[in-house]
Amino acid sequence: MTKHEVINKIEFRKKWKLNLFFVIFMVCMVIVMAKLFIIQFIEAEDYRKIARNQHESKIFLRPERGNIYDRDGKLLITNRTSYSFAIDPTVIKDLETVKRIALLVDSTQGETYQKLLNKILSTKKSFVWLIRGLDDSVASKFTNLNLKGLIKIIEPKRTYLYNELAAQLLGCTDVDSKGIAGLELSLDSLLKGNSGYMTVLRDAIGRLKPIANLPVESAKHGCSVELTIDIELQKILEIELINGASITGSSGAVAIAIIPETGEIIAMASYPPVNPNLSINNPSDLRNKAITDIFEPGSTFKIVTAAAAIEEGLIEPESIVNGYNGVFVNNDFKITDIHPFDKTSFSEAFRYSSNIVFANLASSIPDAKFYKYIRDFGFGHNLDFDIYGESEGLVKKMAEFDHISKKFAGFGYGISVTPLQLLCSYSTIANSGVMMKPFVIRKIKNNSGDIIYEGKPQKIRQVVSKKTTDILKSLLVGVVENGTGKYAQIAGVRIAGKTGTSQQFVEGSYSKTDYTASFVGFFPAESPKIAILVLLDKPSGNYYGGSTAAPIFKNIVKGWLTLRPNLLNGIQSKIDISEK
Repeated sequence: MTKHEVINKIEFRKKWKLNLFFVIFMVCMVIVMAKLFIIQFIEAEDYRKIARNQHESKIFLRPERGNIYDRDGKLLITNRTSYSFAIDPTVIKDLETVKRIALLVDSTQGETYQKLLNKILSTKKSFVWLIRGLDDSVASKFTNLNLKGLIKIIEPKRTYLYNELAAQLLGCTDVDSKGIAGLELSLDSLLKGNSGYMTVLRDAIGRLKPIANLPVESAKHGCSVELTIDIELQKILEIELINGASITGSSGAVAIAIIPETGEIIAMASYPPVNPNLSINNPSDLRNKAITDIFEPGSTFKIVTAAAAIEEGLIEPESIVNGYNGVFVNNDFKITDIHPFDKTSFSEAFRYSSNIVFANLASSIPDAKFYKYIRDFGFGHNLDFDIYGESEGLVKKMAEFDHISKKFAGFGYGISVTPLQLLCSYSTIANSGVMMKPFVIRKIKNNSGDIIYEGKPQKIRQVVSKKTTDILKSLLVGVVENGTGKYAQIAGVRIAGKTGTSQQFVEGSYSKTDYTASFVGFFPAESPKIAILVLLDKPSGNYYGGSTAAPIFKNIVKGWLTLRPNLLNGIQSKIDISEK
């Protein structure tokens, strides 16, 4: 190979390498340009988000839960500032310090010492809750520790201004302000509101700084609710219920008051009482027994049998009935009466609550008719009340009634009802046979003050005629003035009511020791404004409704009339029964 050829070959290699380098360079440039194009145009928003996340943070703004008021605008439930504490175990590593914190939590009614200590020592997380919802005075015990790694968080806390009053009706929230019972649960989606946020900048060392031009979404506070409850009347009703339940040694009790003309619930209480401001160890204490619990009503159910028979023309107050001297024996069953008699008027048998007469009266009503009246009075199905958890009760289907079960249903056995259902049946009699839908929510307003819901009286049906209810009112007045309900008498006030005493069905048979005592009535009898039910679960000693529940009814009414004398002659100023 000549020298010239060698030189040409070397130059060719140089040019080839240069060209290859140029091609590679151009390819790289194209890739870089393509990548820049993708970054700047196609994926620009994604990278801007990444950049913002590195320099910006969102602080979520918790909404205020809506307030709840009574019918007169008195505040029942609101929110206050509370303080919660957490620990960062990656910062606080000293065992003695951790023990000291756990001991302080235990002494402040938080988690138990050993349980909390184990949770802190076993976790790999940087955040562990210690205690939540403290008042400022208690929170200072933790703040004064002045420990790095102890996290203080300001949170809203639900406050129940009347403590135990109407607690099972109102319900409560958990530590995260989420409704877990009563109206707080039923209206949770409206009360809780919607969270907002504010955007802040993070500097080089992680400090957050608000900037005026960054996005802000305000929290939308929850709706406020106005109830039909009158908290002052609730207070009297609840005091008398607690006193009566204590005196009679009852394990539980319920009292409800309703305006028959509108269906508004003005008071509703369950015993034993519970304070939602305190820690609640047993969730069942929050159960609203007025709508969840069922019982066999006994003699208070006789109003349904009487209404059906009178409406169908099968009986009149002066009709002569046979009491069989207090004992009615059949091959399959035996029915007895506390007040025996041979033959007397139906009004007298009603006054002394004859089981025998009502058993035979039920048998005289055609099956389909009897079943229809039971259903029409609101039994065997729920009443579409405003609060979750309402029971339907237990009523046999018409085909399931036989000659025995029908007789026993005639005086309130073999059928189970809720206290609210039973009260509504009497409210129907008080309202000239018109059944109204019971309700407790009067108004709901959004955070702008606009009314988004208004509870109004709703007629369900005409169950019986006014003529029938006039007869029944007279019979019920006779029970109070001359019969088993005499302990409900109030001088100058005509009370219409009925007593009830029923054996409880326990483990397949009727108990000889466990009873339900009740009294249901309304006043004034000639123009009823209020109907009230009082029910006692397992009273000890004297267990008859006339001796135990009727006096509680009387004391409630007397207390109400002392506070509101106009309950007797037009209560529109405080309890607006005419609002439609």
